[in-house]
Amino acid sequence: MPGRLRRRYTTFLVSVTTGRSGRGRSPTVYAVMKPGAEEALEAVRPLTEPGAVLTIVGSLSTRLAKTLKLKPDEPRAV
Repeated sequence: MPGRLRRRYTTFLVSVTTGRSGRGRSPTVYAVMKPGAEEALEAVRPLTEPGAVLTIVGSLSTRLAKTLKLKPDEPRAV
């Protein structure tokens, strides 16, 4: 009897740069647990302004994601 299929999640770091980035303004970075990079971008898109540029800039280790108490499908600004 096979067990339940388990989806593997990766904690992606998504950088959001708005068109209004002026002096002293840096991009916002979100951490989001998703199975794939495209899904991570789509999870953050509703939180941004129209015309914002979203980019995957890295990932977090499982240990760090647990320390931050991240949950799947919940983007969080870091």
